[in-house]
Amino acid sequence: EQPSDVLHSTVAPAQPSPVLPDESALTAEEQAYLSDYMESFSPEGLDSDDLTSLFQAFAKGDTAAEGVLTQFYMAQAAQMAAELNCEEIYLADLIQEANLALLAALKETEPQQKNDAWMRGRIRSGILHAIEEQTQQKFRDDYLVSKVENLESAVKELTDDDDTTKFTIDELAVILDMNVDEIRDVLRLTGDDK
Repeated sequence: EQPSDVLHSTVAPAQPSPVLPDESALTAEEQAYLSDYMESFSPEGLDSDDLTSLFQAFAKGDTAAEGVLTQFYMAQAAQMAAELNCEEIYLADLIQEANLALLAALKETEPQQKNDAWMRGRIRSGILHAIEEQTQQKFRDDYLVSKVENLESAVKELTDDDDTTKFTIDELAVILDMNVDEIRDVLRLTGDDK
């Protein structure tokens, strides 16, 4: 069977249809989004021989093969995103990151002989990278919120409502055992840096 035949044939699923993740792993909104998203893809599957032929055709510059691979792996990417879903990032954003990883992988020149395992690895790596970045950002945000709350609380303790005493940033840094630049950053966040 030639690669061009694969592009126009109806292929029976080689494996069971992808199972949506356990509903408890996703919110109702995310579950509805995933169901709607997956409806835009053909239910037909590709077996390993089909994928091998498509990757070979793609390596030779066949844009139709690229289109079929893109559609197939967009559905796979959504499934992987749902399986790796976490609280720190919305499922729709995670699917978008998975699709970006897919598109970036299709443009990579190495290795010359791409295959299913390689593509899935690239998509998974993109998803995990997005989750790690979002988790680190959430940690930084939580840390700053904590600093803001601590600074506001400390300033309230140092001054009572009737007291008009003002502290300079340098004095606050000494009293609170904080870096001057850190206090400036916190004050900028609260809008009190004037």
